[in-house]
Amino acid sequence: MNYLRTTVVVMALVATLSGANTAYAARVYIGTYTPDLVNPNAYANGKGEGIYLANVDDATGALSNLRLVAKDRSPSGLALSADHKFLYAINEIEAYGADKSGSVTAYAVDLKSGALRKLNTVDSGGGGPCFISLHASGKFVMVANYIGGSYAIFPIKPDGSLADASDVVKPGGPTNSASAVDAPKGQYPSQPGRGSHGHMIASDPSGQFVVGDDAGRDNIFVWRLNTETGRLMQVSVTKALAGSAPRHFGFSPDGKTFYQIGEYNDHLTTYGFLDGKLTPKGKSISALPDGYEGTASASSMLVSPNGRNVYSDNRSHNSIATFAIGADGLPTKLAVTPVEGEHPRSLTVDPGNKFLYSLNLRSNNIAVFRIQQNGVPSFTGKWLAVSAPAAMIFLP
Repeated sequence: MNYLRTTVVVMALVATLSGANTAYAARVYIGTYTPDLVNPNAYANGKGEGIYLANVDDATGALSNLRLVAKDRSPSGLALSADHKFLYAINEIEAYGADKSGSVTAYAVDLKSGALRKLNTVDSGGGGPCFISLHASGKFVMVANYIGGSYAIFPIKPDGSLADASDVVKPGGPTNSASAVDAPKGQYPSQPGRGSHGHMIASDPSGQFVVGDDAGRDNIFVWRLNTETGRLMQVSVTKALAGSAPRHFGFSPDGKTFYQIGEYNDHLTTYGFLDGKLTPKGKSISALPDGYEGTASASSMLVSPNGRNVYSDNRSHNSIATFAIGADGLPTKLAVTPVEGEHPRSLTVDPGNKFLYSLNLRSNNIAVFRIQQNGVPSFTGKWLAVSAPAAMIFLP
């Protein structure tokens, strides 16, 4: 009898502990800006130490148990392989190697603990890399270099480490000094003689094409990537509104609609996407409150995992714009929500489409929002304190 009672108690305890553990259904890697010893006044200058790991509470979205898993120099962008065995990080610096470039670092992931083991580091192909993604084939890492004004392709070796760049594309052509005509009243003028600034590079959902934003020359490039040679072949180039500085983009799940946010005009522009070519669709919509006057400085933009919403954040207004996507693919602005911090660098939505996270660079926190039925984020009252957060990616 006592044995049976003891067995029941132990089973109940195990069930309770298992339930507590399963509340943390996922973990996240968080990339931070670290001190820039070469240029202390640089934008990419913070008090982080590298890449951190944190637990995610599946019920509340709360982040906890922050721990440093890799000391690295300003890993401001992260990409995870499809099998989750390898993590790739850009190092947003201008002091790597003889060419004073940025760099890209490969890590092996311990799936059980989340620990990272550095594999190697390579030249990013230009200064100030600011975006990283994996090609749909899983064979290449792709990087956009902001200061270097270039886009680079890196073959992934069988052990997950990176080979040197197989291609580096650096656009040319006339510099741009125009200010966006649809920028909010009071926006600061564009810098004169802006050359190329690579700001994003990623595959379309089909994997047939690669798209790159040039925020300096206001161009949107579409290439094909030869998966045998690792070289980009241009398919088309679309001129965005002069001075708008196309920064981040996203696709509808079916790949037929393309959404683009401009950094300097803070407008969401929609295009049809077919055979690697963009066709304007509908009118661009401001991501700021109606009637807003002042500086616009859009940061990141993403399409929700369920494809029903587009989110964009603004560093000057410290806000998140939520757009609903209609059956025709066109967006409608639903709300503009405070980020509960200062200077949002990026946004992340969990794979289950339940929570949105704002990485607030200058207030050194990550704010947690619950996504309501209409897609609008509602602040949960929860933050995670972390120095200079820049990027976050989920590790199941």
